[in-house]
Amino acid sequence: MNSDLLRTFLEVTKTRHFGHAAENLYLTQSAVSARIKQLEENLGVQLFTRERHNILLTPAGERLLPHAENILAAWQLAMQEIGMPKQQNMQLALGGTSNLWDTFLQSVLPKLSVEFPRLYLRTEINQSQYLIRALLGGRLDVCAVLENLTNIDLDSHTIGTLELIMVCNKPYQTLKDVPELGYIFVDWGTAFNLQQARLFTDPVAPILHTAQSHIALEFILQHQGAAYLPRATVEHHLAEGALFRLADSAQIDQQVHLVYPKTLDKSSTLWPVIQFLKELEITSN
Repeated sequence: MNSDLLRTFLEVTKTRHFGHAAENLYLTQSAVSARIKQLEENLGVQLFTRERHNILLTPAGERLLPHAENILAAWQLAMQEIGMPKQQNMQLALGGTSNLWDTFLQSVLPKLSVEFPRLYLRTEINQSQYLIRALLGGRLDVCAVLENLTNIDLDSHTIGTLELIMVCNKPYQTLKDVPELGYIFVDWGTAFNLQQARLFTDPVAPILHTAQSHIALEFILQHQGAAYLPRATVEHHLAEGALFRLADSAQIDQQVHLVYPKTLDKSSTLWPVIQFLKELEITSN
């Protein structure tokens, strides 16, 4: 199987657009179409359908998706392990959502390198559902998520807490002023998002919806708005008078969970790394 065909299939699946997939792969749109056609001929099935100018996976395409991800991930992993320097005899694939890398996980990598100098690190940023799928498919060793998952194949351990507070760019503001300030919705996980939805008596449409806290922060500093952001991230802005806390908004603590397969053998070379992460007191940046 030509890995380029699978890579093209995954890109079209992600973008749902042949033209966008072509741009991302630095190909012409006709080349992308030809690759998909060749893959369909090789497999003897149709992988995509077009409905109202939208490209959708067929049932066969849905079944192929996890296999394509696993095949490409296994190939990439093989190339990495073969090319791994001799002095590095362990590899850890660590995943997290974009918000957690922004505010929480960046500080982990240097600590891991100091504690395990022979460790080769690979990171991934994605949505929680894709991280869990990668974990179950063996493409990740461990991931950090905001949801406390219940899965019979996975173990989870709380490794820290994000202290989230609502801030804005004007003093003496309250929740009733948020519609005028501009509500910025930052995705901190399903449980927290449900709490955000109950903040206001009447529904407030956000002027910005983002999964990255640094985008929300820069928007407020450069323009205006109000959002829930990690206390540690905004403390110096509060001290300098660039940001202000909404007087009647409560702090909400969001736990961060380390998730890894239950099948991980305690005799594995990675087990000390997992234990180190579990015992590490991580704080938001």
